[in-house]
Amino acid sequence: MSERLATDVITLREAATFVRVSEKTMRELARANKVPGQKVGREWRFLRSALEAWLAHREPAGIVAEPDVQYELPFTAKDAKPVTPGKLATGFGDTAFTKNRNQPLHRWVPWIAGFSSSFVGSVLEAASEKEPRDVTVLDPFAGVGTTLVEAVERGHSAIGFEINPYAALVSRVKVQCPRYNLAKLKKLVHDFKQFMDSRTRAAPKSSPPAQFKSRVPFFSPKVERLVLHVLDFAGEQHEGWLRDVLRVALGSVLVSFSNYSYEPSLGTRSAAGKDDVLEADVASIVAAKLGEIACDVAQLQLRFASREQPPRAELFHESFLDGYANVPPRSVDFLITSPPYLNNYHYIRNTRPHLFWLGLVEHRAALKDMEQTSFGKFWQTVRSGPEVPLDLACDGLPEQLDELRGRNTEKGVYGGGGWANYAVTYFNDCLRFCRAAHEIMAPGGAVVVVIGNNILQGIEFKTDEYFAQIAEQCGFERVEMHRVRKKRTGTSIIRSSVRMGDAKKRVELYETAVELRA
Repeated sequence: MSERLATDVITLREAATFVRVSEKTMRELARANKVPGQKVGREWRFLRSALEAWLAHREPAGIVAEPDVQYELPFTAKDAKPVTPGKLATGFGDTAFTKNRNQPLHRWVPWIAGFSSSFVGSVLEAASEKEPRDVTVLDPFAGVGTTLVEAVERGHSAIGFEINPYAALVSRVKVQCPRYNLAKLKKLVHDFKQFMDSRTRAAPKSSPPAQFKSRVPFFSPKVERLVLHVLDFAGEQHEGWLRDVLRVALGSVLVSFSNYSYEPSLGTRSAAGKDDVLEADVASIVAAKLGEIACDVAQLQLRFASREQPPRAELFHESFLDGYANVPPRSVDFLITSPPYLNNYHYIRNTRPHLFWLGLVEHRAALKDMEQTSFGKFWQTVRSGPEVPLDLACDGLPEQLDELRGRNTEKGVYGGGGWANYAVTYFNDCLRFCRAAHEIMAPGGAVVVVIGNNILQGIEFKTDEYFAQIAEQCGFERVEMHRVRKKRTGTSIIRSSVRMGDAKKRVELYETAVELRA
């Protein structure tokens, strides 16, 4: 244990005195996972810095109190029941990302395309007979890092790929936080509050991103001035990781005090029947998020205090289809992921505010480059080009694509031809993905891909079934199709005439965990 952490660890009695409660109350809070603590043998141990951050988060100045945070300590590798590699022994739970809203680290940033940490944990409970440090977990579509965090917390090596700069930033901050200097992080929270208090009348030095455009002003004038002050403070940080933490905190709450909202795609608040945000306590909102991050980092570091060093974690900011050669062949034990669905949800356009306001991109041309290299591209990218040929054979798929291509031809690119190009591009990328994944999976390695059915121009595509067929053609064994969600939300898809066309009946959207073995 490092000297810094050793001096920070305190007993139950010391923690109770510090928090100003009885030892009995402190023990009950720890047992209920309501305070950051860890049981070592028969005794409770706490990090003084974690309790400081916890207290600060519960009582931030000027913030409306939120419900108590439930600290659910994650599953640890020593509790795993060894099983023979092959079919996973644990039943899969609900994949909904909303289950993460009270989970340390996972709660930092909402992500519409994410899945629950408990789902990932249920897969990793079937860890092989290897020592935790000898297990490598890969997420080719890492998003905001759910799979990577769960792997690292269990002592596994983690590898992720993410093409979206904002999501990649969040993932990187999460997996690197076991190595952060907690004292500097706490000082950052303190200094930020002082800085914002001193800027009540001053003009900000930062400017809005020049190439970011929106139909209505993204921020109201008073809110924008405060956001620019936050960016001023970030610019004064000399250490890159501190700037990254600030950007994650700001990005997490950015839309909440803007004139836009997710419905689930990003649109104006007025279009959703909501009032614009004319004023907001930006400083307190960001400070509360920073306090939450500091508290969670302290909690995680307490769990790692007895280890010589945290597990290895790598995040590649590029497409897995282009960068999979960074992963050694036959080296991955678990691949757990959820690729973009065949629903044209535009992850890049829906994070444009974050990309520009956090300084992750400066020019709109960078967005075009990301669209071209994204999995499946997007309907907007391929709809007006020549007919895209299908590179694979899949029972029933060519016939469905022909039917789709013949729908609503009088509508030009908005008809079936454009959507068929999008679908073909998507399934061709499924083939590229499965080929790449098969190269890097260890023999007997487990693959779990969460994917759902989709609707294009009124035609239901059972994307999960087609994906499983493609995987089998690439050498994977289909183990089981787990229907993890019988219904999933897809308002923008179900109600869109562009996607639904002239569908005669309602189709329920579901979600499947496709389980494969290498």
